Amino acid sequence: MTGIFEHAKFITTDFTNYFENGEKVWGQRRPALYQHTELVPGDGLPMFAKDFDARRTKGAKLYFSALGCAEIYINGQRVGNDEMAPGWTDYNKRALYREYDVSSLLRRGKNRVLAVVSPGWYTGRIAGGYYGNGAPSLLLKIECGEELVSTDGSWLASVGGPIRLADIWDGEYRDGNETGYAELSEPGRVLDGWKKARVTKYAGKITPYIGSTVRVREGLSRAPETLTVFDGVEHNGSDYGKIHVCGVYDKLPVKLERGQKMVLDLGQEVVGHLAVAAKGEKGVTVKMRYAEFLNDSGLISRGNDGPEGSVYTINLRSALGKAYYVLAGKGEETYRPTFTFFGFRYVELSADGEVEFTSFTAEVVGNDNRETGKLETSNAMVNKLISNTLWGQRGNYLSVPTDCPQRDERLGWTGDAQAFSVTAAYNADVYGFFRKWLQDMRDSQGKQTGGYGHVNPRVGCCDGENASAWADAGVIIPYNMYRMFGDKTIVEEHFASMEKYINGLLEARGLAGAYPVFGDWLAYDKCSNEFISSVYFIRDLELMAYMSAEIGKPGKARKYAKLREDALAYFRKTFMRRGKLKGDTQTEKVLCLAFGIVTGKDADAMAKALAKQIAENGDRLSTGFLGSYTLCPALSSFGQDKTAYDLLLQRNEPSWLYSIDQGATTIWERWNSYTKATGFGHVGMNSFNHYAYGSVVEWIYRFSAGIEPLEPGFRSILLRPTPDTRTDAELPEGQERVTWVKAEYDSAAGLIKSAWSTEDGFVYDCAVPEGAVARLELPVFAGKFTVNGVEHDGKDCETVNGRYVINLAPGEYEITQ
Repeated sequence: MTGIFEHAKFITTDFTNYFENGEKVWGQRRPALYQHTELVPGDGLPMFAKDFDARRTKGAKLYFSALGCAEIYINGQRVGNDEMAPGWTDYNKRALYREYDVSSLLRRGKNRVLAVVSPGWYTGRIAGGYYGNGAPSLLLKIECGEELVSTDGSWLASVGGPIRLADIWDGEYRDGNETGYAELSEPGRVLDGWKKARVTKYAGKITPYIGSTVRVREGLSRAPETLTVFDGVEHNGSDYGKIHVCGVYDKLPVKLERGQKMVLDLGQEVVGHLAVAAKGEKGVTVKMRYAEFLNDSGLISRGNDGPEGSVYTINLRSALGKAYYVLAGKGEETYRPTFTFFGFRYVELSADGEVEFTSFTAEVVGNDNRETGKLETSNAMVNKLISNTLWGQRGNYLSVPTDCPQRDERLGWTGDAQAFSVTAAYNADVYGFFRKWLQDMRDSQGKQTGGYGHVNPRVGCCDGENASAWADAGVIIPYNMYRMFGDKTIVEEHFASMEKYINGLLEARGLAGAYPVFGDWLAYDKCSNEFISSVYFIRDLELMAYMSAEIGKPGKARKYAKLREDALAYFRKTFMRRGKLKGDTQTEKVLCLAFGIVTGKDADAMAKALAKQIAENGDRLSTGFLGSYTLCPALSSFGQDKTAYDLLLQRNEPSWLYSIDQGATTIWERWNSYTKATGFGHVGMNSFNHYAYGSVVEWIYRFSAGIEPLEPGFRSILLRPTPDTRTDAELPEGQERVTWVKAEYDSAAGLIKSAWSTEDGFVYDCAVPEGAVARLELPVFAGKFTVNGVEHDGKDCETVNGRYVINLAPGEYEITQ
């Protein structure tokens, strides 16, 4: 191993997991109510320690990598504040390393460094044996002008410590009676029973960490809104009955007697863990079960898995989602899980002895992506949709863009990620996050086929590849990130991989595109999967031509433009008859409009037909993951803004606001994951934090608020505010017009503002950052308008598609009509 770790070696020790590595959890039958299985403490986790001398401390650096997730301590203090470090990769190909300044932690003279490493994504249940059966391992070096210490066979190792079991899916068991890691890292403390570490080989690359790190997100922690204590079940004629409530509290402290349980409600689903402070006798075990929902009736016919008011957890499938803590009996003790995370709104707490709880804090854990967008409208339900979408992104962007954060999955599904990627880029600076994940995609790319995995990094329970719209994320996301952030690096370093993918498809399937696997996932009216393959391949080739030109490859640009024409001809021959689509689903029309399959008058006619089809469907969509994220943008691109607003404000199933009426605080996997009328959806696939459908927020930014890049990175900005101009006669029953929208986006070029109101005439306020220019396409409400108090005659303006065109220099503007 060369470079930073030239003299360092991976070290490990004997360690046995509590489950059979390589267990295929999906499709395996489990006992009914498996979620009540207890966590059983193991022997602990692998720990590694080394004493060393330092002559100076200023400028000291620590570098480490791990196969698993690690925390490091020096002289009684934790190194850094990252969680689940160093992050998930395809360990068969690569492990990441982190760098920390540890000047303040070192002492002149004697020092000790200690690391604890959990199986994490490497050999935890989530991996499904994909990365082999090796024990968690550590690679570390500290230098300060000279190398002070590096991992090798002289290090001491042991399996033990306070964390007796840790798994991403199942949770964590911690014993407060065991000596803590910080204490063990104090120089001079005797390490009884520790043995020499074993040097192990690692064949993958060791490369620097890219992008934002996983942390407890500052400013997002939450206290519970209510604490409900109960002690058993009341029989009310349902299958499970209802909990017998002893008291409901809104502040602490609260005592819990043996035999009692307490349900904590945050009022908001989050991802992370509950930090607990409690008092009790030595040896008392506090048990926490994390859940997204409460049982609503105790009725099995409504999908309940326990008494009304108790936590509903059967949708976690085989994931246990628990945390246990054994009290040391030394006054107030604090516990927060270290090597796992949960998706939850509710936590059920119980104990086998009396416990007084003095503090609860739900700490939000995820990639610390700087949030860049702000949206607010006159409609409270739309504002809740915007909030739910952002909370879904916060929770699921955790080392990789996971599909969900709670059940036995939490994988980097590509279809979800590409559908949501533009919304994500408005909400936060995700450039580095996706640059890291595209590296994961390259590492997991099929060596012979060039295929991108369904999930990245790949795992044992999901090792498929080349599914249309899912694998196409490998082309679509680099394009979206370049357009939004203006940095070509992400395209340049991924370009050869994209070409390998395209060439593999051409060899395997000709012009038909990737394999027809998932199609328009969860659509109510599903189109042909082969249709999805074809339109996405046309889109891929269009983007390849564009990106080739942008990075100075004109020959490649011409090649892919020609291939796009050939693929388009294949599509017309296969999926059209006499110039018309053979199929008639909403998604087929939407994708043809969104991807430029039809143009000109044909596109205008198709958009009108789509709007009519939606109206005839009760102003409701029938699209799935793929049709939904392109639906409203396609409508607005062809003048059907009113229909887009009809869809946005729809509250009947299926719609974006329907789940909010059912109690959603994040975006759900299904439009009807839970309904007040019928209860819970099928537990086989029913996540209450699944961000893909939140992609409609892209339309609010781009079209309703009207902020869009004309050039990559918003060097040139298109401001095209689109007010809700539906008349009273046009409003669907129960809907009201959106009368104002306010948006801010802290783009790569600077802060952009766009806000409009129709409550007193038409007023539009905007701001263009220094160094950028904007093209304002202003909706026409009158023949004249004012700009910062100066009147202008609309006759003097260029007019395009019924809008005044005004070029704006950097500055702030108020425009009225």
